[in-house]
Amino acid sequence: MSNAKATAKKNGKASAKSEPKNAGTHFYEKHLSEMRDDILKMVHRKKETELSDLEVGDEADAATQSSERELLFELSDSERQRLDAIEAALRKIDQGRFGTCESCQKKIAQPRLKAMPHARYCINCQARFETPRY
Repeated sequence: MSNAKATAKKNGKASAKSEPKNAGTHFYEKHLSEMRDDILKMVHRKKETELSDLEVGDEADAATQSSERELLFELSDSERQRLDAIEAALRKIDQGRFGTCESCQKKIAQPRLKAMPHARYCINCQARFETPRY
């Protein structure tokens, strides 16, 4: 083993290339891929619907379509954030870092990962970030 690898291993920071995929992540990888595909299909359907709704009648129709588009953009923003989180989780699986809290570096509990496989933080760190400071 080279000195760099030995030092990295000693410090708990093995390189992404040296970390093989954990066999236990197959379930999460499949689930995350399905979630990603579902979001992409939904976005595609929305775009098709939006393009077919370009015909506008009177001012009331235009106002209704405008408010519907605003809702679509909000949903798209939320979907984009969720998609980014899913993509990040899939990259972590490839790098052998899946299931580790980005803040404290401890393992994220299995029930949390099953409920939210794209979680970035353990429940304690997430709660700390969400608790307002006075």
